Amino acid sequence: MKQCNEYFKTEINGVPYLLPYGQSTAGLGTVLRLNQSGSLLWDGLCRGLSENELLALLAREYQASENELPLLRRDMEQFFSLLAAHGILAAPMPFPELSAAQASSPALSAAAMAPSTAHTFRIGTVTISCTGADALCEQYLKSFYFAPADPDLRINIIRHAPLQKHNGSILLRTSELILCDCGDTYLLLFSGDWFLHEMHLRKDGSVADIYCKLTSPEEHADMLFHAIRFAFLLAAQKKELFVMHSASLLYRGKAWLFSGCSGTGKSTHTSLWQQEFDTPLLNGDLNLLGISDGIPVVYGLPWCGTSGIYTEKSFPLGGIVFLKQAPNNRASVLSGEASVLAILQRLISPGWTEDLARTNLGFAAQLGGMVPTFSLECTKEPEAAHVMRAAIDNLPAAKK
Repeated sequence: MKQCNEYFKTEINGVPYLLPYGQSTAGLGTVLRLNQSGSLLWDGLCRGLSENELLALLAREYQASENELPLLRRDMEQFFSLLAAHGILAAPMPFPELSAAQASSPALSAAAMAPSTAHTFRIGTVTISCTGADALCEQYLKSFYFAPADPDLRINIIRHAPLQKHNGSILLRTSELILCDCGDTYLLLFSGDWFLHEMHLRKDGSVADIYCKLTSPEEHADMLFHAIRFAFLLAAQKKELFVMHSASLLYRGKAWLFSGCSGTGKSTHTSLWQQEFDTPLLNGDLNLLGISDGIPVVYGLPWCGTSGIYTEKSFPLGGIVFLKQAPNNRASVLSGEASVLAILQRLISPGWTEDLARTNLGFAAQLGGMVPTFSLECTKEPEAAHVMRAAIDNLPAAKK
C-alpha cells in the first residue's frame, strides 16, 4: 500500500483531517475528517507499517481479543477502501518524460533580456518591478504604479526560449499548466494557447523570468497578465498575504466577500446588493487578504476575472459569505472547523507543497477566528440580498 503524497494530516480545533495539496488541490481533492481509528491507521501508513502490523496496532489500542480481530480487519479494510475511492491511497502514478521543448533549466538569468523600461507597482504590501512588457504594465497595472523602490518581486519578460533545458519533478498538472520542482526554483510550463514558453520562479518569490514566444509581447499582454499572477501569488504568500476566489463589495465601511464554487452566483449576488442598496463593488473575482496591526484587511487587486471590476484601495474586512444555490434564502453563521475549512478551500494561494498548504491552513485558521463567516443558501432573487444584509446587521456590534 502507498499513500498519495499530496495529502497531510493536521488538526483543526482538535479534530484530525486529511487535507490535499499540490496536484490533489488542482483536482479538487477530498477533505477527509478522521476518527480515532482512521487517525491511528494514517500514522501507521506514514511509518510504512504492513497490513498485519496496522492490525496489531489497532488491537493494542483497543485491547481487542482474538475473536475481535476479524471485525477490526474489516473496519481497517473499509478505511483503506475509502482512501482508495478518493485517490488518497494508491500506487505511485507514473508521469511521462518531459520533451526537450517542455524542459527548462532551473537557473535564473536575465542576461538575454531585451532592453525595456522597468515599471514599479505596489499591490497590497508587495512591491513589484516588471521589465520587458511596457504594454502589459500600461494596460493592466497602471492603477498600481508606485515610486521606484527595492522590489519584493522582480519580473523579467524575455523575448525568446530559454537557452538551457532541464527536467524537474512534477508537482501539479492541469490542461493549462505543468508545474515542476527544480531545486531552488519552480518551473511553470504553459500550454500552447498561452503563447509563452515557460516561467522560472524562485521559491522565495523574489524573481520570475518569463520566456515569451512572441517578438512583441504586447501582442498578447493579456496572457502575460494572467501568467504573472502565479508569481504574485507566491510573492504575496511569502509576505503573509493570501488570495481568495470571491467577489467583494463595500458595506458600512468594510469589505464583505462572497465566495462559492463556479456557478453559485457570487457575481449575481453582489450585483443584487448594488441594485437594491447601491453598495459599491470592489472586485468581481479575486480578493487579497492580510492582517495588519491585528486587523483583517482586503487589498485591491488588478486581477478580477471577466468582471472588469476592481479597485486599488484597501478596506478592513467585515466578513465572508459562502454561497450555495437553494430554492429558499437562509443565512447561518459558520464557526470552528467549518469556518476554517470554508476559507481554506476558497484560497487560490499556492498549495503546491505540503509546507505551502500548511501556510494556507494557518492563515485560514487565524482569519476564521477574527471575522464572521456565513453560509448563505440563496436564490437569484433580490430577497437573497435582503436576507444576507439582515444577517449582517443582526451581528453583535463587536463582530461587525
